Amino acid sequence: MFAYSPGQRYRCCQHNVSHGWPYYAEELWLATADRGLCASLYAASEVEAMVGDGTKVRITSETDYPFGDTVQLKVSAAKPVRFPLYLRVGRWCGQAEIKINNQPAAVRAQPLSYLVINREWHDGDTATLRLPMQVILRKWQKNNNAVSVDYGPLTFSLKIGERWQRFGSSDKWPEWEVFPTTPWNYGLVLDGKDPSASFEVVRGPKPASQPVPDMPFTPAAAPLELRAKARKIPGWTFDQHGLAAALRPSPVGSDEPLETVTLIPMGCARLRITAFPQVGGPDAQPWGAAAAAPAVTGDSDSGKR
Repeated sequence: MFAYSPGQRYRCCQHNVSHGWPYYAEELWLATADRGLCASLYAASEVEAMVGDGTKVRITSETDYPFGDTVQLKVSAAKPVRFPLYLRVGRWCGQAEIKINNQPAAVRAQPLSYLVINREWHDGDTATLRLPMQVILRKWQKNNNAVSVDYGPLTFSLKIGERWQRFGSSDKWPEWEVFPTTPWNYGLVLDGKDPSASFEVVRGPKPASQPVPDMPFTPAAAPLELRAKARKIPGWTFDQHGLAAALRPSPVGSDEPLETVTLIPMGCARLRITAFPQVGGPDAQPWGAAAAAPAVTGDSDSGKR
């Protein structure tokens, strides 16, 4: 029901919204011009390809990425073959590590680059890539200094309870609206000296037989959560369209009790608060004391191009 709307209310996404995963799978492995292989994206997968002198190899990837930081690649080949193996290092990762057959290898991999291992590979060889993750905050100056929270490759949203209500259409093609059943109007309370230290990383139970649920991108099945301190902002309510009102400038004052809130990966959330106001100290203005800023619709100089 998410992929196609017969009522044409969501025309831009009718045919593309369901293609994210096929596109991702399609780009997991790429051939390189020097007869090697490139792991451009990471997921549990298997690839067969001709490399080096034309020898066929199979590489099996075992990982719970993007919820975990380790990718283990196992090579299967009928005979030894030399070829380069390219491993992508994301922009967010500053200290990638690699082990070949469980032995650490000296590497220098910059963020947003490729780590290249050019060697003679034998049947049963393994390459274990570790991409250490940490909490990183992004501040959006053009969105009134709101902040977004990343952990490794994932961006996080507030976990919000859901109430689903039939919207229209037919029984064959039902459409639904989703409403919050828990508070959503929170501002984050951050450590002024080390904002990233304000978050606790919490991992769910992970049976050895199934590292990641079959459908991890739901609020209930999120394999990874963050805990954060926050205060409600009573003045932040719905606008005239029934949507979360535009943000006011941060830091924002709030006398509400300090609470612990849960953040889940943005892809797990159907209702999303992902750009959070920052709650300031006693001198910060309450929400209603600041003038609302116009919504940001794109680059300010977009009309020049």
